[in-house]
Amino acid sequence: MDYIAEAKQLVQNLDQRMGPSPYDIGWMARVKTPDGDPRWPDQIDWLLENQHPDGSWGGQIEYYHDRIICTLIAAIALSENGHSAQSQKAVKLAEHYVWHHLHLLPRDPFELVGFELIVPTLLREATELGLDMPNHTCGYGEIQTAKLQLIPPEKLYSPDLSTVFSLEFMGHSGDTAQLEKALNTLGSLGNSPAATAYYLTLNNTNTDALNYLETTRKHQRSVIPVYPFRIFELTWVLNNLAFSDISITEFAGAEIWAELKSALGPTGVGSDITFVPDGDCTSVSCYILLKAGYNVDPSILAHFEDKEKGVFHTYSYERNISVSTNTHALNALQMMPDYPNRRKLSKQITLMLLENRKYNLYWTDKWHASPYYATAHAFIAILKGDESYLAHACHYTIDWLEHTQRDNGSWGFFDRGTAEETAYVLMTLLHYNRYKHVEPDIIHRGAEYLFQAYHKETLEYPALWIIKSLFLPYNIVHSAILSTLMLYNETFN
Repeated sequence: MDYIAEAKQLVQNLDQRMGPSPYDIGWMARVKTPDGDPRWPDQIDWLLENQHPDGSWGGQIEYYHDRIICTLIAAIALSENGHSAQSQKAVKLAEHYVWHHLHLLPRDPFELVGFELIVPTLLREATELGLDMPNHTCGYGEIQTAKLQLIPPEKLYSPDLSTVFSLEFMGHSGDTAQLEKALNTLGSLGNSPAATAYYLTLNNTNTDALNYLETTRKHQRSVIPVYPFRIFELTWVLNNLAFSDISITEFAGAEIWAELKSALGPTGVGSDITFVPDGDCTSVSCYILLKAGYNVDPSILAHFEDKEKGVFHTYSYERNISVSTNTHALNALQMMPDYPNRRKLSKQITLMLLENRKYNLYWTDKWHASPYYATAHAFIAILKGDESYLAHACHYTIDWLEHTQRDNGSWGFFDRGTAEETAYVLMTLLHYNRYKHVEPDIIHRGAEYLFQAYHKETLEYPALWIIKSLFLPYNIVHSAILSTLMLYNETFN
């Protein structure tokens, strides 16, 4: 197989494809016409057709935060706009699921984006509608208050803060005039179909917001959780391909690099040029541009440095520092000899990463549900960084990776092995194998599973990426698998 040619084709034909988002579909199902009818009755139909047998909505993997938030909004939408016996039955099943699973939230490796803001509001709205839902919030009511204390009140509706992506947490108290001011040039609130649909539940005649949601509906057969996200998709695909150790310029032409160079402004870049810059997309953009031989001003990356803590933040006013954001910043720092105090900062980040492993085994992160993702990115960054000698401290991590392989050669943190997680583990072991021997049978069995999975016509990737719900960026996952297969071929001819 000519995987390099496939990778080039992938980069050239990125289409911003994601799996459907039950959470955003639930919000769109709530929107009414001025006459009081459902604006998009097909979204109601989708909810009724896609409820899990246990009464929940959400991804294939039972990640409790995802299932709870998706189930809450779906039950609310069906209660408001369902108007059928089937809807009533679905709501009853949803009530049962929430009561039996809300207390299991601590079992997940990480919470979702905005979860602490949104879930207390949805529980309150559900009980106001007469649904039999818990009155307690498993402590998230207090966390919501603590989060809001971090954000200056005058900036709450600011389109320049990431909070705009989750403004549906405002519920009935949302200020329609302020929300309208926060709409971006696309007519959306933070490129979020859910947040934009929320605004339309308060003002169902705003044509800009309606047009944005119509555009989002037509992009794919089902509504996705964020749109557009061109820069996120492009940079993560190229970053994954860089793990193959094949020159990054092999995969993209001059027009791609010109686009990325143009998008990277003095304050960084976000998931799209229409959204707030963040430390993660900025770090990855800097890294791949530098890998491709372009100059990048170090002050762009410095915009996200927390000089007091010696780490990098993703967004302003965030509660939790991201492992992957700091991992990607560490990668970029290796390519920036002129960055102030680069060696000292690199060591601080490396030590912070080592201190943040769970049980001294693996890393978890706020942007991906599987620890295999964060572990691959963090371990390889340490292995290839200035402080590579510290990789010896991660021998328990390698031991854990080797011993959690499933009988069919795959890896998976939850109830099944997946091609995506297998790619991350193989990628890690293949890079580590260049420094210290890894049992070949483990690698070969993993590669065989990945090869067979990649070439299955009906392969479905489960959603493992984190925003307000779990989501699946198809092309990014595709690139991770491609990169690992290329690295395997390069390693074993």
